[in-house]
Amino acid sequence: MVMFQRRARILAAGAALVCSASARGAETAPATECYTVAQTREKIAQHGLADPVPLLRKAGAENQGEPLAARLCRKGEVFIYDITVMRRDGRIERVPINAADGRPHPWREKRP
Repeated sequence: MVMFQRRARILAAGAALVCSASARGAETAPATECYTVAQTREKIAQHGLADPVPLLRKAGAENQGEPLAARLCRKGEVFIYDITVMRRDGRIERVPINAADGRPHPWREKRP
């Protein structure tokens, strides 16, 4: 009985720790918002963002594949093109590119 109570306390403490860590992560992580094609055109004009077509071609060449799509997203104050490339071996790669300067961005997150 004592062993069962000890395990129950350990599990409860672990669950509380996980819940508090995930709550903190949700508070500190900036929300990601992705835009439609029309909204993307507006954001490019408003914020002077890079044209996605050359970035698509560059991402395809650098990843040895065919560029399929580009989607503009905003994470916090940073605009990112989420570029999808199909590699020669058939694998799909997602390449995040900073929309302001055209440089690779370390953002790795599931597409909403």
